[in-house]
Amino acid sequence: MDMTLPTATQAVNNRLNDLAQSYVKLVLAVGMHDPLYVDAYYGPEVWRKECGLSSLEALRVEAQALLSALDEVALQNVADKLILRHQFLRKQVDSIGYFIRRLLGERSSFAHESIGLYDTQANKFSLEYYESVLRELAELLPGEEGVAGRFEAFRSGFIVPQDKVPLVFEAAVEKARALTAVHISLPESESFSIEFVNDKIWTAYNWYQGDYQSLIQLNQDQPLYIERCLELASHEGYPGHHLFNLLQEQSLVRGEQWIEYAIYPLYSPISFLSEGSANYGLRLLMAEDEVIEFERDELMPLAGIEGDIEQYHRVLSCYKKLSYLDNLVCEQLTDGHISVKSAESLLRDYGLYSESRARQRVKFFLSNRAYVINYNHGEESVARWVERGGNATPAERWQRFGALLRRPLTASQFTGLE
Repeated sequence: MDMTLPTATQAVNNRLNDLAQSYVKLVLAVGMHDPLYVDAYYGPEVWRKECGLSSLEALRVEAQALLSALDEVALQNVADKLILRHQFLRKQVDSIGYFIRRLLGERSSFAHESIGLYDTQANKFSLEYYESVLRELAELLPGEEGVAGRFEAFRSGFIVPQDKVPLVFEAAVEKARALTAVHISLPESESFSIEFVNDKIWTAYNWYQGDYQSLIQLNQDQPLYIERCLELASHEGYPGHHLFNLLQEQSLVRGEQWIEYAIYPLYSPISFLSEGSANYGLRLLMAEDEVIEFERDELMPLAGIEGDIEQYHRVLSCYKKLSYLDNLVCEQLTDGHISVKSAESLLRDYGLYSESRARQRVKFFLSNRAYVINYNHGEESVARWVERGGNATPAERWQRFGALLRRPLTASQFTGLE
């Protein structure tokens, strides 16, 4: 059997391979100006060593030239997968140009940045919407004081003692891995290590290191609630960031030899899918009653926690309706409409954040700006994609989810293909 690609497809593939190398080197160069920009890289080490400190203006010109080169690629009579590859690579390069302009001092609105970096805008809700959710919560919470105090008091009974955190979190990781492995074949060599850290602006982080390995850091600055164990295990591990990265390495970097997937620029369209799929992962792993059963029968005994876990999850289901508040507060802060203190106050009053958690979250907003839309808006977009049609079986949902991780789409590609 002739396994060669048709002439047009092979020519386009070769051209995209060349442009992908330029893309990787450009991302590395931009990363010299912002230490957070390159989230992961496991391509040729010599490219990193050869990367010098170029001026931002020179990089801006280089990004524009790369975008023009991509626009000149003729896509007639080529395989569909190369059309999607080209579209994705072009969106990534376009976002690099936007980010460089931001580093050069150009300022724009939160909404414009959402499109420029992540290829989408999130839904918006008014404060009146959040007030209605708080009224719902008040009906679920015991006590007579304000809803924030009642929420904090009720939730305090479900904090994992710090000395039990490693045991409980690792049990959650093993459960998430076992359930994922039923549906997606994992490389024998894949694994990750867990490290407990402090003084971070995030709750947890996955640092993908290539060769199917990750380092997951869990920040211990804030209390770890029992439900967060499974949420973080699925978000950072299975079927979240760890799986997302290893499937791309397996299918695209090693399988297709598409080197652009060996680097992850944090502030770019791929983060929309990365965070959205990681947030959606637990909904794919387990139904809510299964989550409750696992927490009640396995995690709570390990943590030494007793309490009405069913009522706790009824409260949490309502509380999750406040998730888009992050976008509203971050937008107001980014656009200069409110101060840091006002942002913290809004998170406390409408999001029921503790004072220390509100301060931590606002620091995240100041550092990452429009990135926050990737969590809630990304999750709902992935959910619509995976569950489209309304009657997909669990096997179909896993198949769609796995295919999406192996061949990532940008936000606008979601819309175009739904």
